[in-house]
Amino acid sequence: MKRIFIIIVVFLGCSNLYGQYKDTAFIYTYGGIQNDVCNQIKPTYDGGYIMIGTSNSFGCGNTDFYAVKIDSVGRHEWSKTYGGLENEEGFSVTPTFDKGYAFIGFTDSYGAGGYDVYLVKTDSLGNFQWQRTYGGSDWDFGYSIQQLSDSGFVICGLTYSYGPGNGNVYIIRTNKNGDTLWTRAIGDSGYYSVGNSICVQKDSLYGIVGNKSGLGSEDTVVYFTLMDNKGIIKKDTTCKISTNSNIGNSIRETLDHGFIIFGSNDNYKLGKPDEMMIKLDSIGKLQWVQTYTSSGYSIGHDAVQASDGSYLALSTSNAYGLGGFAMRVWHMDSHGNPLCGPSFGGTDDEQGNSIAIAKNGNVMFAGTTNSIGYTVGLDDAYLVRLKNDSVFNIVNYYLFPYLQFKDTTSCTLGIEMQSVIIPAIKIYPNPTSNSATILIQGGTNGKYSFRVYNEIGACVIQNSPLQPISHGQFIGYLQKGSLTAGVYFCEIYNTDGIAITSSKIIVE
Repeated sequence: MKRIFIIIVVFLGCSNLYGQYKDTAFIYTYGGIQNDVCNQIKPTYDGGYIMIGTSNSFGCGNTDFYAVKIDSVGRHEWSKTYGGLENEEGFSVTPTFDKGYAFIGFTDSYGAGGYDVYLVKTDSLGNFQWQRTYGGSDWDFGYSIQQLSDSGFVICGLTYSYGPGNGNVYIIRTNKNGDTLWTRAIGDSGYYSVGNSICVQKDSLYGIVGNKSGLGSEDTVVYFTLMDNKGIIKKDTTCKISTNSNIGNSIRETLDHGFIIFGSNDNYKLGKPDEMMIKLDSIGKLQWVQTYTSSGYSIGHDAVQASDGSYLALSTSNAYGLGGFAMRVWHMDSHGNPLCGPSFGGTDDEQGNSIAIAKNGNVMFAGTTNSIGYTVGLDDAYLVRLKNDSVFNIVNYYLFPYLQFKDTTSCTLGIEMQSVIIPAIKIYPNPTSNSATILIQGGTNGKYSFRVYNEIGACVIQNSPLQPISHGQFIGYLQKGSLTAGVYFCEIYNTDGIAITSSKIIVE
């Protein structure tokens, strides 16, 4: 293992001195020679932190779960990968009462369908104990997990295998060994519904946030469900904040036992989403909404209430910072009014995904970077630590210690040659006689669009937008319109106008 210590200057948009160097902040990156991302970070019982994400630097397949354990000041303790010969992506972790960890995501190495929900249980050192898959013959994804007082787990995500809709919120309740106690698929015919994040209220109610769209509509709304521990729905509602598309990416319980939702208010016609915060009371009634308008493309990923009642939030934005996308850190008052909003990052792209507040009040912001000089590979897990959740003042220009950790978790032979992850595409219904939903899995920051070509290669639909919905998924809609019956080809294009994946579609 090798550590490199260098000093960089980071621009921050707040005005007061936050503290002395030893109390203030540091930035860490972790990874190998390819792509290593952190999707969630949680505080651990020993005062440290556990990260979960995805790697194709290490492991035995295309991509694998990537777990990193660090101590209270960010020093590496251990790293592990979990998965099979194909693809795994890790999205959420919960420390368990036996001092171990449970990781959730999806796999296409194991299970019944193309993708399945994938649960991995380890001991305190990350040593594998058992794994479970959940799902049917179609695509199924796990996005968020919490442990309950009986040592079992509740998981939320997305299923195409079950339920009435084109996609449905997927809730799985298990015992401590991962055996299924019950499942629910929540949705409506003709609609796409996804559960992005789950929090547990008093161990008896589950607050679930996600998105709903469909029936040919290009708008997406925030979808909130309140469910008891037997799977009975207590509240099921959408939050249509404006005429734009609204996306809910995370949900946390607040000090008054209500909920805070963080996501985006996305005017897709302008291609410019902005961060959005929604406050609900304990039964899911809307209390207030705040949107944070910028000149660029900004997506809210996570928010948590601090001990003094204010809020900390984390987003990805190209409206601030030195390069493309930056990790944007927000401090808001108890009503969501912004107090401070520093950006962290280099000359390329950073993404902010998750916040963890430790027992001592220190705050860790986690995500991903690919800025030159920050990483040892293509993408690395990216952590920013600030001290004390109740005081959040930072100097305008400040020297932050920046430490780069080159991981030495064993690489699988041949993995080094792979540097590009090609998104998977799904079109349904296919064949279609009226309209179809186009979905890609595995996208990153930026904008995507699709074009449709007929059998002789003529473009019949040009540059129709795809909008982000959750966890690397982007969705769009194709209307038959004047298209005649026949075979067509749908190509997906990235921000640079490069075709990245394609699929055949049959119009009846």
